[in-house]
Amino acid sequence: MKHHLNTILYGPPGTGKTYDTVNYAVAIVEGKPVEDIKKERGEEDKEEGKEKGYKGVKERFDGYRKEKQIEMVTFHQNYAYEDFIEGIRPVLKEDGAGKGEVKYKLRKGVFREISDQAAENMKKAESGTWDIDELLSAFAISIQKELESGREIKLSDTDDENKNILIEKVDLEKSRFWLGGSVKSDTYTLVKDTIMRDYNSFCKGEINSPEDIRPAQESESDKHGMSQYYYPLYKKIKQFHADRQKVKNYVLIIDEINRGNIAKIFGELITLIEESRRLGRSEATEVTLPYSGKSFGVPNNLYIIGTMNTADRSIALLDTALRRRFEFKEMMPDPELLPDTSTNIDGVNCRDLLKAMNERIRVLLDREHQIGHTYFLDVEDIESLKKAFQNKIIPLLQEYFYDNWEKIDLVLNQNGKGFPDEKGFIKSESIDEFVDSDRFKKSELIDKQRKIYEILPENDPEWDEPKNYINIYTDSKKAQNTEQNESGNAG
Repeated sequence: MKHHLNTILYGPPGTGKTYDTVNYAVAIVEGKPVEDIKKERGEEDKEEGKEKGYKGVKERFDGYRKEKQIEMVTFHQNYAYEDFIEGIRPVLKEDGAGKGEVKYKLRKGVFREISDQAAENMKKAESGTWDIDELLSAFAISIQKELESGREIKLSDTDDENKNILIEKVDLEKSRFWLGGSVKSDTYTLVKDTIMRDYNSFCKGEINSPEDIRPAQESESDKHGMSQYYYPLYKKIKQFHADRQKVKNYVLIIDEINRGNIAKIFGELITLIEESRRLGRSEATEVTLPYSGKSFGVPNNLYIIGTMNTADRSIALLDTALRRRFEFKEMMPDPELLPDTSTNIDGVNCRDLLKAMNERIRVLLDREHQIGHTYFLDVEDIESLKKAFQNKIIPLLQEYFYDNWEKIDLVLNQNGKGFPDEKGFIKSESIDEFVDSDRFKKSELIDKQRKIYEILPENDPEWDEPKNYINIYTDSKKAQNTEQNESGNAG
């Protein structure tokens, strides 16, 4: 599956950009279409009532991070070249007396670390050469990780539990493997010396069955007493070897990429991330790093995924050099992604509510400052809807409109005006009564047309009224007519 080497997911806050980087990263590592991973992640386990697909994809994502195949970093204003590529950093070394001495050490940044690993994998995969000792060490580590995750590692090809042969323990230092299952783990141990002696012969096709594995020492027997266990182990090592000979994809996720100073962070390496300049391409380019003095290039199997919050900084202000090197994928609010349960929160339809507020924000501000659908994902009842408004949505609108409460009130459809019973979250009052009172002397500095706006206290019962939320996406005239009709019917 072909993926673009450099991609930026951009859109307003709360549209699931960071969430979606997991889908993109797993799809790239596994060579699958992103849509397949999204579909898998959305599958539900009906028995447990949980998203089975989500759990599985997230577990694989975390596994790739542990293996350093996926890395993640967040840009900010103080992030620099020395953090991203390489730099000299102070290291405090304490002696036995508790006194410390500051020394300076050259340290790789996250970008150089993952680039070096991706380049090393590409080099080994293309050459096809692995040191047997290095291979066994890597294999033992992978088995240990499998055991720590709770998985069974079978050497036998049978579903009969009484005949299962399992690897139960690993000695990482000596690359030894203890067996369990239908055999005794304290008796049967597969040792490194025998593996190293036979593995190359196995790969060359000189060992085609357990009978071809010789005894460890002089013996009357014509085969090794543990050959029935070594042979399937060689198979497993060869599969591991084959997987490592493939060029693996590596992914660096840069969250909030537009919040960093791109020229300061990437430096001269901004050129190297171009697809045509990658190692393995016809126009491959390398530079000499200023601190280490080493030659460095960006490998062709390293993918960069960035996220950009358009409300935080306009896409038009993004570094031009970065813009032309990335493919941009827009992610806008999508009310249809909200669960069906959100369409009836005590009569409140959160999809209509979100859609109405975003339509007004586009008119009053722009399309880049809309409210993302994820703000409503955890809304399950009127209490959680109230908390979403008080703790997330209202503060976001305050930031968008610089505390211009008149515009914020418009986004909320002035849900306290023109509706029956005059309910709403923002109250306004004229300043006439203050000016006419003894609190002020008459002055031309006072704008009598101005209004004072106040948001309801958090404990005000109006927050618990579903009608106040319904009024945000309902026309006030229709609401009045509905109220009048209901009153007439009641009469």
